[in-house]
Amino acid sequence: MPNHIPLQVAALQPVRSFIAKLIAFFAIITCTFGNLAAYGQNNLKRLLAYSTIAHAGYMMMPVSAAVAMAGIDAAGAERAIAALAIYMAVYLFMNLAAFAVVALLRNAMRSEELPDYAGLIRRSPLTVICLAVALFSLIGLPPLAGFVGKFAIFASLVDGYQKVESAGLPGFYLLLLLIVGGLNTAISLFYYLRVVKVMSIDDEPRDSATAGSLAFSDVSLGGAFLWVITLPTALLIVSWDWLSQVSLAAARHLLS
Repeated sequence: MPNHIPLQVAALQPVRSFIAKLIAFFAIITCTFGNLAAYGQNNLKRLLAYSTIAHAGYMMMPVSAAVAMAGIDAAGAERAIAALAIYMAVYLFMNLAAFAVVALLRNAMRSEELPDYAGLIRRSPLTVICLAVALFSLIGLPPLAGFVGKFAIFASLVDGYQKVESAGLPGFYLLLLLIVGGLNTAISLFYYLRVVKVMSIDDEPRDSATAGSLAFSDVSLGGAFLWVITLPTALLIVSWDWLSQVSLAAARHLLS
């Protein structure tokens, strides 16, 4: 054990290291399973449900970094927990918007199957735009709020890896988490973009029972609700320093 680590901290370090690796293991399994299960789904509600499992895996990643840095770098552990808070805040709006669109369309079309939503942008363009913004943000594409959340999580993994390695301890699992997180983001890119492609590019179904039966209107109370919950996802990137400060203050209070 490196000499510059206090004795009382060094005594607990094997336990912290084991817990951090265990959380990292479950984060990898959860994230990968959720994305692979969502990949082949045609039912939009099930697709979003499985993707929620994947995002739970992303949320576990900064926890692993925080545990790994506990006792080594208290400020780094606080930043990792703050990254989790940032991700949870932006994920709230992204996921709420996506599920709200699916719920409204299901009530209007009596279907949750993706093929029935082909060409939907021609009948309900604003609703499709709201869903596209939510899905692109769930991927983590800039300039949407999801990019802030993903960046905060991945930055905490890099920070944790550097701090743990500089303390003379093995931090390879944090680097592995970063790689797995990037690969899973690439997997999610395909199935989220497939939803947007079907709704905006594919031709409308002509032999479906839902063809031409859309009763939901963009200009309605439901449409206004969609825009209200989608705007934070689109505009938070403009000024998110306040969210970072609030999250860091909450993390300090939690760990103090």
